[in-house]
Amino acid sequence: MIKKVVMPAAGQTTDIATVTKLKVQIGDPVKKGDVLLEVETDKAVLPIESFAKGFVTAVYVSEFDTVDAGTPLLAIGDAADLEAAKSAPAEAEPAPMEEDEEDDFAPVMQSAAPAAPVVAPAPAMAPAPAPMKAEGVRAMPNAKRLAAELGLDLSTVEAENGSFIKASDVRRAAEAAKAAPAPAPVQDEPETIPVARMRNTLARRWESFVPTFTVTVSCKEDAFSALSAEGVQPVHYVMMALSRLALRYPILRACNDGGRLPLSEGSDVALAVYGDNGTVGAVVSRADAMGVRAIAETCEKNLIAVQKGDLSAVVPCPVTVYDATAYGVDGFVPPVSAPGVAAFGLTVTDGKLNISGSFDLRVIEGNVGASMMADLRRFIENPVLMLL
Repeated sequence: MIKKVVMPAAGQTTDIATVTKLKVQIGDPVKKGDVLLEVETDKAVLPIESFAKGFVTAVYVSEFDTVDAGTPLLAIGDAADLEAAKSAPAEAEPAPMEEDEEDDFAPVMQSAAPAAPVVAPAPAMAPAPAPMKAEGVRAMPNAKRLAAELGLDLSTVEAENGSFIKASDVRRAAEAAKAAPAPAPVQDEPETIPVARMRNTLARRWESFVPTFTVTVSCKEDAFSALSAEGVQPVHYVMMALSRLALRYPILRACNDGGRLPLSEGSDVALAVYGDNGTVGAVVSRADAMGVRAIAETCEKNLIAVQKGDLSAVVPCPVTVYDATAYGVDGFVPPVSAPGVAAFGLTVTDGKLNISGSFDLRVIEGNVGASMMADLRRFIENPVLMLL
């Protein structure tokens, strides 16, 4: 018995999703709980699981298709259903569904009686006959020769007298063809890259421009390797340093809420997670109460969650850190993601850890940003200061 898998309601705010990945194709065996495909809403990536055991007999969507709640995604049946699907011609109508299937998705076939012919009333006075096309109309021999010389198709020539085409008709049609503008060349549509819903959501958050300035510091040589340990990277030390720095600079605990700067209880720091559909900041809450290993463990948990489509840790945060130490670049100026007020980019050159801080110019002064970066370098070069 064929069962159809439909798109579930995505949530209270949206019922629209984009298919990002198909994990099965026709003929694949599946069991209950197997992930059949992934869809993305403006808030999360959702796996669609199988509720039955059997074989995939039909797939109704493709990757990057937009679907609404209730849209059929694919069908699952037994071995006999699969064989029937394979042997059915491509133009065949969908098989009738069983009684317990949702009949909302059956194609609607309306049989309408042929409409009665509408007879238009005869006009009071018959209009003058329009010029006739050459089709079914005789042409004079000289008109045929002239049309052949000019490369003109007689079917495009109108007979002025309504009976036969003359040479004057051909000359008039040739002159009209010369005067007509040349058709515009048909341009091929450029290849496009599909944009996922999450990337569109991130783009909407960036509609308001954040004016920023940047300050860069280089920590002493070998600071990068000195801060590296099993399970802990320099970025985790930088996040811990920023959480302690926020106790000295309260602005690092505030988000810019339209000119208001409400302070959070503790110091939250987000780590940028790079993905195919956009970059998000996964927040480590109350990092000021954590040690460096606890921060590293939380970052790892956030990374795994985001990769699975769980964006519960992606919330507004005053500070976001971008780790570019693995890419061999000399500098990285990070963007400030509103309503955050600061962002920090990490790179490594010649064993030196470089940190670039971008600050929201509307709420942080240039001298304050420079002072923050100087204190941040002292924390990184002397980690024991973070314990004081």
